[in-house]
Amino acid sequence: MKLFSIKTLYINFPLLLWLLFFSGFSFAAETSKVEKKYIEMSKGNDNAPIIFVEYASLTCPACAAFHTDVYPKLNKDFIETGKMKFIHREIYFDKAGLWAALTARCTNSVKRYFGMLDLLYSEQQKWSRSETSDGIVNMLLKISAKSGIEKEKAISCLEDQEKALDLVDQYREYVNEDAIESTPTFIINGQKYTNRSYEELKEIIEKELKN
Repeated sequence: MKLFSIKTLYINFPLLLWLLFFSGFSFAAETSKVEKKYIEMSKGNDNAPIIFVEYASLTCPACAAFHTDVYPKLNKDFIETGKMKFIHREIYFDKAGLWAALTARCTNSVKRYFGMLDLLYSEQQKWSRSETSDGIVNMLLKISAKSGIEKEKAISCLEDQEKALDLVDQYREYVNEDAIESTPTFIINGQKYTNRSYEELKEIIEKELKN
């Protein structure tokens, strides 16, 4: 299989992002002509009494802090015990965030996606703050390699414009539906909350469990 050239990758995505974010998403409708590629990334018991949705940007430092300090405790106390279903939805503020989402979703495996989140958030300062597109992409390719994805596959995922359009189209729907204004934002059993500590979230969740 032929490798896509890195130069092509860098030309395609700035143009794609310009079209997506500065032309009224006029190309988003094109996703209706192809099979939907969006997959809801969730973890936990589908029948859990608590549905916890996190809206996060993969380039957001507060989101990285949440996944480092708070999410592991939620995972241990509520997700792994079957009390809560956790859904992670990306917000795209910049090209790096969209590229990172394409990297995380490369194999469409939910299990691998959450492992990739751990890598992307833990190494966020390295890849998201690169001064060039080349630097961002090269770092994302290294993260893909750490997760066992071959370079050829990782590059093809980054160049998947149909998938990128689909992700942005779904992102718009969710943001409008839930009136998301900042990240991280949490929707817990339909109620919206801004960033919270573990103790505050635990109190909210335990109150919901009693209802």
